[in-house]
Amino acid sequence: MEEHLVGAGLSFSAFDILRSSLNEESASKVKQKVVARLGKDIRRDFIEEHDLDVAKITYGCYCIGLDGGFEINYELCPSDIVYIGSGAVYGRMKSHLSGKLFDFASKLRAIPFRLYVADLSRHQDGQRAQRLLEQAMLARFCERYEPLFPLLNAKNASSGSHDGLFETGWDVPVQRSRGRNTTGWLLKPTDAEDWKGKLK
Repeated sequence: MEEHLVGAGLSFSAFDILRSSLNEESASKVKQKVVARLGKDIRRDFIEEHDLDVAKITYGCYCIGLDGGFEINYELCPSDIVYIGSGAVYGRMKSHLSGKLFDFASKLRAIPFRLYVADLSRHQDGQRAQRLLEQAMLARFCERYEPLFPLLNAKNASSGSHDGLFETGWDVPVQRSRGRNTTGWLLKPTDAEDWKGKLK
């Protein structure tokens, strides 16, 4: 995110300076402009790299992870995943960026993020499918990495079975990278409880 901000002539440090010198309302307006820019960048990147317009996904499942060889040092095993969610991906991402995800990225500064997306809009029952896939991914994550869900998911997030609805490859985002993408850094938040909770 820092890279996208720098591309727009900003940075988290510059935003911190702005926030400290502006009243709350003005700082909030600046943040919304930054979030709108980040949202457009995410949409453009997906179109260019994957020929996928995330703004057109009405039903989807997504994972937010760290990139660049960084992983969270979870209880059972490290993973790059920090959040698993579902819904209209573009709107959900902009909402997350307006809240806790922006603050989380600000704390991590230059650590890059990765977004995994499954478009279920064409599925016969996309709303049910997105929820089942989200629950299956949460369950798989809890089995392998952390019984209390990814760092930014709420403790009380529901998990369940996908009932065989999905075939192979559905859990790729919660598989650990191998080869050249091996972990270079393990992060363990000292204030993990402060980050627990649903992204806005």
